[in-house]
Amino acid sequence: MDILIRILNIVGSLGLFLYGMKLMSEALQRAAGSRLRRVTGRMAATPLSQIASTAAVTATVQSSSAITVMIVSFVNAGIVNLRQAIGMIMGANIGTTVTAWIIAVFGFELNFSVISVPMVGLGFALILLHKARYRALGEIVIGFALMLLGLAVLQSSMSGVAQNTALFRELAVYADLGYLSVILFVLIGALLTAILQSSSATITLTIIMCQSGWIPFEAGAAMILGENVGTTVTANLAAIVANTSAKRAALSHTLFNVAGLVWVVPLMPWITDGIAGLFAGMGHTGPEAAPLMLAFFHSGFNILNVCLLVNFIPQIMRSVTWMVHQSPDDNRKRLFALDSGMVSTPELSLMQAHNEITNHAKRVLKMFGMVRSLMTTTNAQEFLAAYEHVEKYERITDRVEREIITYLSRITSQDNSEGATRRLQTMFRTISHIEQIGDGNLELARILRTKKERNLWFNQELRDKLGSLFDLVEQALYVMVTNLENPTAEGVERSRAIEQQINLTSARLRGEQLQEAQGQDYKYMAGIAFIEMVVECEKLGDAAVHISAEQAEGL
Repeated sequence: MDILIRILNIVGSLGLFLYGMKLMSEALQRAAGSRLRRVTGRMAATPLSQIASTAAVTATVQSSSAITVMIVSFVNAGIVNLRQAIGMIMGANIGTTVTAWIIAVFGFELNFSVISVPMVGLGFALILLHKARYRALGEIVIGFALMLLGLAVLQSSMSGVAQNTALFRELAVYADLGYLSVILFVLIGALLTAILQSSSATITLTIIMCQSGWIPFEAGAAMILGENVGTTVTANLAAIVANTSAKRAALSHTLFNVAGLVWVVPLMPWITDGIAGLFAGMGHTGPEAAPLMLAFFHSGFNILNVCLLVNFIPQIMRSVTWMVHQSPDDNRKRLFALDSGMVSTPELSLMQAHNEITNHAKRVLKMFGMVRSLMTTTNAQEFLAAYEHVEKYERITDRVEREIITYLSRITSQDNSEGATRRLQTMFRTISHIEQIGDGNLELARILRTKKERNLWFNQELRDKLGSLFDLVEQALYVMVTNLENPTAEGVERSRAIEQQINLTSARLRGEQLQEAQGQDYKYMAGIAFIEMVVECEKLGDAAVHISAEQAEGL
């Protein structure tokens, strides 16, 4: 019975540790706010910035799984390509090593756990101040305190189990089998991480097992190698619902970490002996030195692995492209961010939602191009096929709108900052305007279909006038997408200027039609179709400028 209680204590303390880390991570995201978004925006600029920026974001968020899933969602949405994603994943591998240092330094070396309860009191006092900034700071303090408290209870519980259970003491026997031991503990680390879906949890368990004397440092280092591979399961599972490029990005994470295993496992005896000798020279020996030694090994291995493999990104790309074949139904995939289950981190959830909205806007821009092609298609079968393609895209936009609204509603139910709440409201309005553009595109296509069915013809002058108006609408939609990707005051002003041109042109064309209607040779049905198309173009311009203006709120 005593052993059962201790095992339950281990499970409970691990839960307390993970909850504290989750609370601290979400509060850090709210506190970072726009700064985190700016760093994320620089992620894919250059190979160096891909690695450095993603490492910084991962260290801040304290969740490599969340960051990796976000990167894969970027690929799925077409925001970054596979080459950029691999560099970003390498950065996430470096950033995640900060967790081991936090555990080793604050949990063991400085033993901050003794003041964890007073820290909870301080954090609660900050939360009572109600200001968003102080509330976020209070939650950071409480999350950190709970993490340290869980770590202390976990350490105590596992030490007790080790003293009373022969099974765990026998682990040391399997740690003295040479390379077989390395492979065995690599597999244990990978399996544990795949089951728990948290490398932070398994790294914590590994550090405490070494610090408690269950297993030697060499076995703990091997487990960390396995945990590096096991943590890639999360992104690969999430990518099941994504397109081919996203699947390749998720698989590249696994391939990268497995490649690290290939070169490091044969060198493990020399590497672990070297680290042990280095720390012994600084006066750190025995199980008590294990936390710092494992943190050092974790960082050293991941940094060195990135340095060695960063020049082999093209080879990694070719490998995953060969392993994951192009799927014929990529266009029918559901929104990846909405199915990945990563709604637990508010700031990252908002970033993913914004990426999906931007991708949605690109879809209606492409749809407008399809509508425009209907104007010049004379073959009946080709016209019907093109029209059905427009209808298909309209159904896609309707479905995407519902999925994004559902996703945003899930984020709304969380404890969001004032800034996040404002961004959510903006996103809801933006989605509504994008849907209006999709509906407008379909209405234009229907007018053109009716015109063709009734054998109505526009003369060259009318076609030229519509072509000029369509040029302006296409510019407005293009600027709209640009403002969604990178909102600037200049971009918003350009959008307003184009919308004003659309309004003036529309008013002029309607006026000209009214004048021509006085003539005896005026084709009334063709004229009505022409005016209806002008009105729809004006609506598209209005919706596009509304979307651009919404993005200006944060400038």
